[in-house]
Amino acid sequence: MRAPSAFCWLFILAGALTASAQSFTVASPAVSGPSETGFDSGLVSAGRLDAQYAAKAAGPSNPMSFPFSWSNVPPGTKALALVLDDPDARLILASRGLKAPAFLHWTATDIDPSLGGLPANASVDMTSLVQGKNGAGQTGYRGPQPPADFPKNAGKRLVHVYRLSLYALSAPTGLASGYSLDDLRKAIRGKVVGEARLNISYSND
Repeated sequence: MRAPSAFCWLFILAGALTASAQSFTVASPAVSGPSETGFDSGLVSAGRLDAQYAAKAAGPSNPMSFPFSWSNVPPGTKALALVLDDPDARLILASRGLKAPAFLHWTATDIDPSLGGLPANASVDMTSLVQGKNGAGQTGYRGPQPPADFPKNAGKRLVHVYRLSLYALSAPTGLASGYSLDDLRKAIRGKVVGEARLNISYSND
């Protein structure tokens, strides 16, 4: 039997690397139920976020962050960074004169990949967690809270789909607490060796 050519070996290696990258996943026990679609983004969720992790109009502005875990971190990963944003907020932000593709709910960086996940309320309880500023200018987690009055008089259930993006990095960013999303983007440039994503839905109904 003829041995595979150099081209075939490259093809096999590329396929193996792709499969390895695709196996990096993130999941949360706080997400359950059927999938939902964002009203503006069209993103499909893995399920709905438990209400205890969302910001409620009559409750605290910053509830506890939700727990999540990761698996199959890519080889060479030295640190993780997370970004939780809401692309369904684009039209709402535009109606308020703000031009942004999404609203930022949470970001943290230089997370030890060996932890295997973050527990509930990590944003407050884990003092070692290096967190950046969210879209409200606060450092740490801000829970989902789709406004009930947008679009006005539509009589329509507003489902937002939030993207939790987890980046595997070849080296820590070295950022200090209170950094901006732009700071993070610059710091991880050239260091991302893998990305896992979990889409989460929520609505105030």
